[in-house]
Amino acid sequence: MSPSMRMIAVLFLLLAPGAPALAERRSPVCGTIAQCDALIRTTPGIEAYERRGYLHLVQRRGLEDLEKAIDDFSAAIAIEARPFLLYARGMARLLSGDAAGQNEMEAAIMLQRDIEQEFKRYGAE
Repeated sequence: MSPSMRMIAVLFLLLAPGAPALAERRSPVCGTIAQCDALIRTTPGIEAYERRGYLHLVQRRGLEDLEKAIDDFSAAIAIEARPFLLYARGMARLLSGDAAGQNEMEAAIMLQRDIEQEFKRYGAE
């Protein structure tokens, strides 16, 4: 399946009647990568993958951190494809040199117009 067809399928699932409602953004479940690692080992969940992916994305000391961020966002998307996750994974892909990341970011914006502002506020304390 081509990347554009996959994106259409994801959008269809998100917009289909009966699709799960998007969860409200809560306080981070873990504050460091090590805390997220421990949480994921014991009770993996969307919030822990989301947070760890975000932490890898913002620390990005190199391509390895971007790849880890993409993996974590992908794991979270497999649980529930939220606009925040699509936007974040798109950004990580774009920063790693994958131009398809732009399509994911645009798809997230189509689903939630203020997603860019939410992403900017996410790590602010």
